[in-house]
Amino acid sequence: MIGNAVEVRIVCPECKGSLDFEAARIVCHACSLEFRYEAGFPDLIIGDRFDDSANAERNRYEEECNEYTTRHYFIPTFKRIFSESSIARGRKPRLLSLGCGTGVDVDMLSDEGFEVYGIDCGMRCTAWHNRRSARRLLLANGMKLPFESGSFDLVYCGCVFPHVGAKGEAREVRPEYQQERQAIASEMSRVLTPGGFALTSSPNRYFPLDIFHGRSDENPWPAVNMPGNPFLLSASDYRQLFARAGCEASRMLPVHGYWGFIRRKKSVKGALTAYPLEALFQSLSTPALSWLRGSPISPWLVMLMKKGVHW
Repeated sequence: MIGNAVEVRIVCPECKGSLDFEAARIVCHACSLEFRYEAGFPDLIIGDRFDDSANAERNRYEEECNEYTTRHYFIPTFKRIFSESSIARGRKPRLLSLGCGTGVDVDMLSDEGFEVYGIDCGMRCTAWHNRRSARRLLLANGMKLPFESGSFDLVYCGCVFPHVGAKGEAREVRPEYQQERQAIASEMSRVLTPGGFALTSSPNRYFPLDIFHGRSDENPWPAVNMPGNPFLLSASDYRQLFARAGCEASRMLPVHGYWGFIRRKKSVKGALTAYPLEALFQSLSTPALSWLRGSPISPWLVMLMKKGVHW
């Protein structure tokens, strides 16, 4: 359970006032807003919730994928970032997983010496009781984070931004999508320490196919992706969002190791696409081809932004 005992202070997502964690409710001392618990976890969501439902099979698949990504990508990437930076010298780096899903990444990164917190605004919290780091997990919306400014050295999210302002599972956006995406980028920047990092990842808007959304057993083919459709984001989209939020520097990171294409490799038909995609990710991650990472031949983007200072 999250309460006032944890080192990063949990505050009211609306006014950033102090919270009183009672047995049946959570009350803000400053603005008197009341919050509740969901599945035993603090529910501090203001605004939209992710439209999903409790699903044990989906949770198992997501845990398998997230475990792969955390082991092969997040752990080595974050260790490299902090070995090259003076941020958090002499203490554990503080990380926030925005949209942590089942929370397996929070456990794994904590085991590697990071101080990690996770938020989500969907029903994947039904899997949080299995987490060793359960007391550092809570329900919250990325547009109104329940943390004080400057709480974290790095905030990261995987494929969150395309779903912000989207119409359910459709690859369409609502009129207010840009304002909502800007609100999340601004909140991510707000809770960063000066010189802290924001890492985002999602499919590339300029790639002609969306191989990560909308497929099913009944319809295994990827959707055609028109570059003008704002559901997905490009590297320049991320740069603009975070520049307005106060992150003045950005880099495109290698993508190899982010996806293991686990489900695809379980069938012969899926393997025919999984291994070529894996080879493409590996090629794009070489220094010689780094200039192609945001181009139309790159299916996936990983962007690293730095707050307030240039590299």
